Amino acid sequence: MRAKVAEHATLFYQDGAVVWDDYLHHRQFAISETAELLCRKFTGFTDVDELLAPLEEADRVALRKVVDELVEAGVLVVEGSPRHEEERRLVAGWRGWGPSARHFHFASRTLADAPYQGSDEHDAALEAKLAVEPPPPPFRSTGGPAVPLPPLPEAPDWAGRGLLDVLLARRTTREFGDAPVTAARLGELLAVLGGPSPTRSRIGRTGTVFKTSPSGGGRHPVELYLHARGVVGLDDGWHHYDGLAHALEPIGVCWGPAEMAAAAGDQDWVGGAPVVIAYTGLLERTRWRYDTSRAYRVVQMDVGHLSQTAYLVASALGFGIGFTAALRDELLEQALGCDAYHEVVLGMSALGPLPE
Repeated sequence: MRAKVAEHATLFYQDGAVVWDDYLHHRQFAISETAELLCRKFTGFTDVDELLAPLEEADRVALRKVVDELVEAGVLVVEGSPRHEEERRLVAGWRGWGPSARHFHFASRTLADAPYQGSDEHDAALEAKLAVEPPPPPFRSTGGPAVPLPPLPEAPDWAGRGLLDVLLARRTTREFGDAPVTAARLGELLAVLGGPSPTRSRIGRTGTVFKTSPSGGGRHPVELYLHARGVVGLDDGWHHYDGLAHALEPIGVCWGPAEMAAAAGDQDWVGGAPVVIAYTGLLERTRWRYDTSRAYRVVQMDVGHLSQTAYLVASALGFGIGFTAALRDELLEQALGCDAYHEVVLGMSALGPLPE
């Protein structure tokens, strides 16, 4: 029998134990020090009998028992077995993205027997949670000086464009013109993106809020940061958008084109944009309601919904816009003051006047 360590799992240390995390089948269990050391002999397919042959009989019998237990547990995969075929297909399908991507996907994939609460049961659980753990607020302010933005007009001049016209006009723009951009115009965009819906502005007891883009459970974890350069009525630099107050809060960091391009994976077109919107995710907003790993996927979906709204509103306003997720997260975290363990960088939209 030839066997090797399974590739659809990882090891980590927890509370003094070595934990085997089989993310493909959603199993976690501790393994012994002997088992951990033995696994190192099976990094590739290895003949078990040949490996154990030089040992004394008592040691050989003892270690063969451990090997058999590891095979039974799926820690070791036997060459030619159904598990080997399953793993071969997994690795082949995800080979270009490596172990981290497949770990994320399959660890947050729901299996056939995954339990789900009914709506009444879920509401009751949230009600009980409210008594001991208040939800995080759906809007955030830095608490510093803020630049109030003009309120969104009841009938903006750009709102008369038909939805189909805007959808067909939507393009990713990587060149921008020289026409001035005003803070008032940006305020209209931000109000639609990040403010509460003017028709349903009430904040729920559990922290839910309605906005123009959908969000899992109404949690809206995505925060908006805006970098301005040459915008009329607004100082250059990074600002945080307070959606409840409809105001921009200066952060005190101003980037030049080279710094912006570096944060955007060396994309010069992002560095040349007069306006850049960075999207981050406050994970606790979503995690408070959904405590399963799959909810992290929902945060990623939320920024997709929101960036599409940005595309459509910017197009209706006559701006060019482009989204990118090719970022150097750490540079943005440092500039925006994000705690990477709680607020994650998700993407950026660069926008400005269309070139003539």
